[in-house]
Amino acid sequence: MKQTILITGASGFIGTFFFNYLKSKNYNVYGVDFNIFKKEDNNIFDIDLINFDEKKKLFNKIKPDFIFHLAAFAGPPRNEKDPELAYKYNVGLVKVVLKDLDRSVPIFFPSTDKIFTGQKFPNEDTILNPDNVHGKLKLECENLIRNHTKKHFIMRQPVVHSSGGYKRNTKMSGPGSFIDKAIDDINLKKKVNIFSNVKRCFIKVEELIELYEMLIESEYFGTYNLASPMLSYYDRIREICTKNNVDYKNFLIPTEGKINPLEQNIDSSKFEKVFKRKLS
Repeated sequence: MKQTILITGASGFIGTFFFNYLKSKNYNVYGVDFNIFKKEDNNIFDIDLINFDEKKKLFNKIKPDFIFHLAAFAGPPRNEKDPELAYKYNVGLVKVVLKDLDRSVPIFFPSTDKIFTGQKFPNEDTILNPDNVHGKLKLECENLIRNHTKKHFIMRQPVVHSSGGYKRNTKMSGPGSFIDKAIDDINLKKKVNIFSNVKRCFIKVEELIELYEMLIESEYFGTYNLASPMLSYYDRIREICTKNNVDYKNFLIPTEGKINPLEQNIDSSKFEKVFKRKLS
């Protein structure tokens, strides 16, 4: 019998992809999110998990064997604008989820490359001192989860994107990646200016959710970096457009930005060695 999987933030960007993916593979999967615009599955519950009594009732009903905690007040700019709400629905939410949770239940948490302030080649042992609200909150969440249970997977992820077409389905979910927005605009024959001198790592959400599934039966608990080979923002979008037959040549405009660091190449060698997978 397959395990019972609970995905928090199941109607957000990554959560939607992952819930539908596990459902298509006949997992016993449940989801929870808050203020859902359009609920399309009876196994997804519209509950504010910050309410401990509601959270306890849901967890007692489902009895999850594995939790993918994707719920958060998403989006670095939103976190910077409203740090009080960001704290409540990042750190505060993790505290509620962990309260009275059996320590034998594995939990997954997606962290962020925003914790690597100014680092050009960070790995899992890099000394961290993020200078932004988003990074500080994610790092605090990491530590809460590590202190709760050894059965954790913490994945530090860069920009997660698809090939456009993302639409928010909850008030709490973020606006989606700038890459998806750029591709949507290009499809509408709008010109977009994208940095060609700023190089980062990325993750395709379709690839990411396959990696998440690998964790369900894994005992290689710990903290891992996830990242594609480094590309400029411009080259990443051009690559996606080319693969999806999107005509970008008159609409994707290279420009230069001043971001520190100009290049950040995240070391994912630990993940690649343990799980025998590379991101593209």
